Amino acid sequence: MAEQKDYCVEGYRFGSIEDAKEAQVEKIKADYFNARLQGKNAESMLAVYDKVLDDKIFETPVGWEYLKRMQRELRRSGLSEEDIRPIPMYVTFCHKEDAAAQPVRERIRPSKKINEDKRNLRVSIMVNILLAILAGGMFVISLNSKNPNILNYKKAILNEYASWEQELTERESAIREREKSLGAE
Repeated sequence: MAEQKDYCVEGYRFGSIEDAKEAQVEKIKADYFNARLQGKNAESMLAVYDKVLDDKIFETPVGWEYLKRMQRELRRSGLSEEDIRPIPMYVTFCHKEDAAAQPVRERIRPSKKINEDKRNLRVSIMVNILLAILAGGMFVISLNSKNPNILNYKKAILNEYASWEQELTERESAIREREKSLGAE
C-alpha cells in the first residue's frame, strides 16, 4: 500500500513509477515557468506557451493542468481565442473498438523530413561533384599554363635557362664566324 503512495503526484495516481517521476519533473518545470513569467506581458506569455506546445514539454496531466492555467491567464490578459492554440493530446483515452476510429498505422504517417533529407543529400552530392570537377580543371589549367606557378615552376625556370643558353650559344657562334670572316680578309 505504501508503494501506491509513491505513484501519486499533485492529486493524480499514476500506473507506473516512471510516469510519476515524469509528473514530478513536469511539476518542477511548471513551477520554473510560473516563476519566470510572473509579471510578464501577454505576448511573452503567449510566446512561452507556444514554445512549450511546439517542444512537447508536458506529457502528463500535471503539465496539462499548468497549460490550462496558462490558457486562462492568457484569456484574462485580453488575447483572443484564435491566438491561443489548443493543448494537443498525444494519447488515446478511449480503448473501445470503433468502426470510425482510425487504426494506429493510419494515424502515424512518415515524416516528410526523410524525403527532404534525401533531396538535400542529392543536392549536396551534385555540388560536391561539381566542385571536384572545377578543382580538377584548375589543376589542368595550372599545369598547361605558360606562366610559372607552384606546379610547374621548375620546368619553366629550366626552359628559360635553356633558351638563354641556346641564345648565347647562337650569338657566340655568330660572333666567331664574323671574327673569322674579318680575320680572313
